[in-house]
Amino acid sequence: MLRIISCLDVKNNFVVKGVNFKNLKNIDSVSNLIIKYEKQNIDEIVILDITSNYTKKSISYINLKNILKKINTPISIGGGVNNFKKISKLFKIGSDKIILNSICYNDICFIKNINLLYGSQSSIIAIDIKKKNNYYFVFKNSGYLNTKFKLLDWIIIIKKFGCGEILITSIEKDGCRTGFDIYSIYYIKKNIDVSLIVSGGLGSINDVFYLYKYCSINSFLIASLFHYNLFKPNYFKKYIKLI
Repeated sequence: MLRIISCLDVKNNFVVKGVNFKNLKNIDSVSNLIIKYEKQNIDEIVILDITSNYTKKSISYINLKNILKKINTPISIGGGVNNFKKISKLFKIGSDKIILNSICYNDICFIKNINLLYGSQSSIIAIDIKKKNNYYFVFKNSGYLNTKFKLLDWIIIIKKFGCGEILITSIEKDGCRTGFDIYSIYYIKKNIDVSLIVSGGLGSINDVFYLYKYCSINSFLIASLFHYNLFKPNYFKKYIKLI
């Protein structure tokens, strides 16, 4: 079944969007967009606090809690999730899943410990990638730091520690609307059996259709096209059903 997920990148409690993780522009408030996408019958919403790793500011938990009380759409929250106190807080305010990224490179056992406490379905591991010298490398801290891990090597490691689902984002494609990095997705699916949410570069319905039909990808994280009202979530599902 097709999963269409909206992505809210949050900076200082405001949803922003850029290109290649840079030149961020304000879009709207978190609450307005959550309500907007629920009304459009989005399947899920991902909220990423993209500045929490290198500033002291983070999303207002009080505001989030009040918003999440009013909606039924499943919510996943990430960004600066690096301890169990924060994870517990996120679940208490209404998050259905938490998204991990940078902490995994510092403490790989963090994934295993979360699974023991909450189950593998409770977390998503985010991987931000960029191609260097014909190899895909994994980056952290909102794409600023190269971890030196090659893509496939890192996926093998996190799978070993119990990763249930991966959110894969192409930094080079992010916000460009020129299509997904199909080669990286095909490379993963060819070598490893893993559940993927694909993000970065969606430009048209055909980009979704290609990965859905030929790479067995059914989960897509979308930002720009929804934020700028170029498409609505139901459009993707109706189109796929007609083909």
